[in-house]
Amino acid sequence: PLGTITLSITFGDKVHYRKTSLSFEVMDFEGPYHAILGRPSYTKFTAIPSYAYLKLKIPGPRGVITIVGSFQDAYECERLAVE
Repeated sequence: PLGTITLSITFGDKVHYRKTSLSFEVMDFEGPYHAILGRPSYTKFTAIPSYAYLKLKIPGPRGVITIVGSFQDAYECERLAVE
């Protein structure tokens, strides 16, 4: 790693959101992801990832916040990274 950076992270929208600061390790390599969240991040947000459905569910002040990924976007990012 080149070092670490702490960023303010917000999941949700203007009305229904969760916000906290997370520390990330900065790496020098090409890849399809801007950030990889791991167990410490999931614990901090009390989040539940579903890798099969590309969803992340986080408890929020007005119910569950669901972040939905895209298989097509993930595939396209991976393909471009390999090229």
